[in-house]
Amino acid sequence: MKPLPTMLMVATCALGMTMVALGAPPVRDPDWPCEQIKVSELSLGAVWAGPPVEPYADAWAQDKQVADLMGRLAQRRMPVEQAQAEITAFAQQAGEGRQAKLLALFAGLYATLDRERGSVMAGLDRIGRAQKDLAQSIRADMERLRTLQSAGESDEKQAGELAGRLGWETRIFEDRRQSLITACAVPSIIEQRLFALGRTVQRALE
Repeated sequence: MKPLPTMLMVATCALGMTMVALGAPPVRDPDWPCEQIKVSELSLGAVWAGPPVEPYADAWAQDKQVADLMGRLAQRRMPVEQAQAEITAFAQQAGEGRQAKLLALFAGLYATLDRERGSVMAGLDRIGRAQKDLAQSIRADMERLRTLQSAGESDEKQAGELAGRLGWETRIFEDRRQSLITACAVPSIIEQRLFALGRTVQRALE
């Protein structure tokens, strides 16, 4: 049997690295691609210990000042410290309606950031399913590659094409895996932001 192409050997080595990732400890949800424990829904009680905000679920959108502030605070590009300072300044200028405005503000923050977090979680689920499907394809192609390698006579053209496909699949898998390192942290970042802003609102209510 003739030596297989260099590309084939390179792909095989790369796949060995990929299979290490595929062998990661299982998670409860087979489609969940993150090491972090999956918490599908963010409960209000996890980020808020102040007065009930449910009565203000729609009030924030009806107050332009509150809605504008909420829109700025919800943007993750604004540093948390700056957002907290804006909440404090808003509370100091809110006058007699301070409590209602602050509760409406947090109601809007919770609704907006919870929705954003849900969208991120759904995206991670989609990536997880895609990674799972790609992993199955890699395993199948790798098995076919091994069969070709062990055959008495190898079809070098077929082996080369298969090695090329395996290399391409492996690169996609690894690129996604690297991007997930950052993406998987986003739900927690949103939770931490909401909790920090909630604490600031609670202090302003005192």
